Amino acid sequence: MKEEKSIKRFHRPLTIITVLIILAALILWSVYMMSKPYDRTRTTYADFVVEENDGLSDIAERLDEQKFIKSASRFELLGKLTLAKDFKPGTYYISPSMDSLSILQTLQSGLTTSKGFTVPPGYTISQLATALDRDGLADKEKFLEAAADPDLTQLEVLGENEEGLTGTDLIEGFLLPGEYTLSADADETMMIIMMLDAFGNFYDEDCSARADELGITTRQLLVMASMIEKETSIDKERAEISGVIHNQINMELINVDDLPDKPLCSPSRESIMAALYPEEHEYTYYVLNSTLDGTHRFTADENEYNSWVEEYENAVKAEAEEAEESEEAEEAEEAPDGTESEGEG
Repeated sequence: MKEEKSIKRFHRPLTIITVLIILAALILWSVYMMSKPYDRTRTTYADFVVEENDGLSDIAERLDEQKFIKSASRFELLGKLTLAKDFKPGTYYISPSMDSLSILQTLQSGLTTSKGFTVPPGYTISQLATALDRDGLADKEKFLEAAADPDLTQLEVLGENEEGLTGTDLIEGFLLPGEYTLSADADETMMIIMMLDAFGNFYDEDCSARADELGITTRQLLVMASMIEKETSIDKERAEISGVIHNQINMELINVDDLPDKPLCSPSRESIMAALYPEEHEYTYYVLNSTLDGTHRFTADENEYNSWVEEYENAVKAEAEEAEESEEAEEAEEAPDGTESEGEG
């Protein structure tokens, strides 16, 4: 009998612990599912404004309306679970490819860190200037003026200006993403020099030699890296997409001179390294997967590529129709019983 009681006493806390572990796992899984990006394929950043006194519910509704998130109710629940509060008013640059947790963190902290500020991958100089101004770290006009300063744009790290670029276009893509520590007397010019120095330290002689080996300039390399940054948010795909771009150039399907004159944004270190060291394969095409999870499919067959493009477009259309039907169903559930839409008898 004593042994049975001992076993029961042992089983009780074990059962409680097991239940708690299961509940914790369910909560983590729920957070993961609610945090999934609206669309990993849309890596372009766009404006989102947080007004004074905006609450979680207000922000969730507008994010939903502007197609940054899949569901306002899920985003609001995620915010409550993570105790999200104190949203900072201002204009933010966010992307539908960002997960909801990242969006919540961005709207609460901006670019400010405990030591300075953070430059996110994918930002243009103009977007960065606006964000720094919003967070009280720089004056937007002074920052853009400093970025276009002829003395600043003659720095060796920028290389030759074969494209004849002027103004801020000359340093677009060279402001390396990452976290920066500010000194008390730092002004806009010092901030830009600090970011250019960080790029120079990262993009060392080995990187420069590798670009020469590929037959491209540093700016052309950054153009490719910015294209990769815009194409995918999935790290393991960066080198594979880079391989397609390099194959297209090597096979003269496109010409290096056909690339944009300047980078599309500030690419991450990962995208820069992917551009420098493309994956070796025979693919010349890539297309977003019809599973709509942000992954890509790769092929060297043009007919297969065209078929996959059609599959993807059909999947996007089907998802849009499903979302519209779901939205209509939700509106119907929220409407009072017996109401009729306008125009009906």
